[in-house]
Amino acid sequence: METKTPLTLGYQMPAEWEPHEGTWLIWPHNDTHEDSQLHLEHLWLEMTMVLHEHEIVHIIVPDDRRREHLHHQLIYFGLNESKIDVRVMPNDDVWVRDCGPIFLVNPQCELAVTSWNFNGWGERYPFGKDHLVPERVADELSLPLFIGPIILEGGAIEVNGSGTLIATRSSIINPNRNPGVSQEEIEAAIKDYLGIQNIIWLSGASREFCDLVGSDTDLHVDGYARFTDESTVLYSWTDDDANHFYPILNQHFYELRNAQTESGKPLKLVCLPKPRNEMYSTLTSSMRPPFERTLSLGTYANFYIANNVVLVPVYGDINDANAKSIIAEHFPNREIIGIPAWQTSELGGMMHCVTQQQPLAKAKDGSLR
Repeated sequence: METKTPLTLGYQMPAEWEPHEGTWLIWPHNDTHEDSQLHLEHLWLEMTMVLHEHEIVHIIVPDDRRREHLHHQLIYFGLNESKIDVRVMPNDDVWVRDCGPIFLVNPQCELAVTSWNFNGWGERYPFGKDHLVPERVADELSLPLFIGPIILEGGAIEVNGSGTLIATRSSIINPNRNPGVSQEEIEAAIKDYLGIQNIIWLSGASREFCDLVGSDTDLHVDGYARFTDESTVLYSWTDDDANHFYPILNQHFYELRNAQTESGKPLKLVCLPKPRNEMYSTLTSSMRPPFERTLSLGTYANFYIANNVVLVPVYGDINDANAKSIIAEHFPNREIIGIPAWQTSELGGMMHCVTQQQPLAKAKDGSLR
């Protein structure tokens, strides 16, 4: 008997700018990485303060003790707990974009959850608890669960909501995720389980380059090319040909320039500058100058689109204002809010990497939720 896939059942991954029921976060804790809560919790509070004004914020904590801690934080900072849904689920780390549920919607506005066998970005980091997060979410929300036949992280894909997906080869067609699986087999899995018709591949980067710049994800696409409508893509760019990223970004530009949407439209490409400056490490043991300089993974393309707002990573960089202005042009009905991102970028990701949207869908009583 033929296996029913999300595609055959009419499900599709909607675009991020489509209406949300809510946003999922995994709250920082110290169980896997020392001092994660100390370094990151203030940013999660800031994101929650912004997001809960516009949609439900679903927060995953590892146990009841951390739920009680979060409850006190929410009260202390004056957040409206009626707009916050806290769930206890064992987890390893904060990167819910990669390990969490990827939601699909069918023409009847019904939700489903997909899980993609998260393996800690090629078994680089602990993943045994994170691996089960999508299944637990589906169970708690009483939603159908589909388990993809390949390994894939949410930050590795970018969709326009009408059938086209952008991805980097280096983060998916990689023996540390999908050994022995061909590009054709990977494309078939993505199309069947995300409701996609058209895939645009960017090269990404070599393992040597990723090691140099600290990209444990093998260069996820969500830092480098983002749809803002069916055919417009903001792409990360630097004019400095001495910058380590220049050859990578230049190659991406040519690949995007030659690509088309599912309907045959060429992409409208808009340059989004990378931060100009390198950063000084906040994670080294040195407490006084000179601090260690580090190559920055920071990009502005790793923004998160929520109801009425866009969270944009900022760095205290000369390009911050220009990047926010460019993003604002493409989301004129949303407030553009900068979130300091140097600490998360040093760990490998920014606002998009630590958020996951839940689309608005129809409840069992027929109402939208």
